[in-house]
Amino acid sequence: MTGSALAGRTSTAGTTGMRGTSGAAVLRRKRRLSRLLTGILIAVLFLAPVLYVVMIAFETPTHFLTSPMTPPSSAHLSNFSQGWTGADLATELVNTVIYSVVASAVSTVLALLIAYPLGRRLVRGHGALYALLAAGLFLPLAIIPLFIEARILHLYDNMPGYIILHIEPGLPLGVVVLTAFVLAIPVELDEAAWLDGTSYLGYLGRVIVPLIRPALLITFLYGMLGVWNDIIGPVVLLGATSTNLFPITRGIYTFYGQNESAYTVFAAALVIASLPLVLLFAGTQRQLVRAAIAGSVKG
Repeated sequence: MTGSALAGRTSTAGTTGMRGTSGAAVLRRKRRLSRLLTGILIAVLFLAPVLYVVMIAFETPTHFLTSPMTPPSSAHLSNFSQGWTGADLATELVNTVIYSVVASAVSTVLALLIAYPLGRRLVRGHGALYALLAAGLFLPLAIIPLFIEARILHLYDNMPGYIILHIEPGLPLGVVVLTAFVLAIPVELDEAAWLDGTSYLGYLGRVIVPLIRPALLITFLYGMLGVWNDIIGPVVLLGATSTNLFPITRGIYTFYGQNESAYTVFAAALVIASLPLVLLFAGTQRQLVRAAIAGSVKG
């Protein structure tokens, strides 16, 4: 009797354990399915407008007006040539690259010079300064004071002034991201560098920069994204007659104002303006992952 009861209990426990394992597996499958469906929904919501603009760029004006929701039977590539010449995208693309690369590079360097002493608490009121810079992430850009400042400091309607005025918007995000990475670096590295007689800037360049390379790349790319996509700044900080200084957003804005009904050409110009940045982000994904792995191993 005792043996039979023990065997029955063992069998019951085994059955219960199998049911528990099976229930956990079903729950994991449901979670994976829900995450997959959520990811697909987000991808559709974000990609659908982009793909629609790309589709319009290859349509003829007649096809777009008669069947705007159906893809064209053949690609109408002349939209791109008309957009390239009509909006003068060649000059504006060069200007945009100069504005975004220079402003983002300077902003990233300044963010590093600010983030390291804040992360190491080398300055008084470091907490208040960090909170002030972090608050800049949530505050809108003061366009009118910026315009007045540009006129007073002779930064209005010229390339150096436009670059200088686009350095500050990328600083808050850069300081927040770089400070978090600096806090993850052991303080013993600092002490060892001071004992070896390493200079402050030499230590930042030879030790800190390789360890926080992923954060520097993120800061630079998102700063560049902000300058590249800026539409309010070119309208306010550049004169209407200075077409040789226009970035690509101002050029497309002016082109659309003069050709409001040329939807297919306007869509082609948007695709041309967005393509360099899309390729840049796509090309740096692998480098960003490798830099993150290298930084975690060194840290």
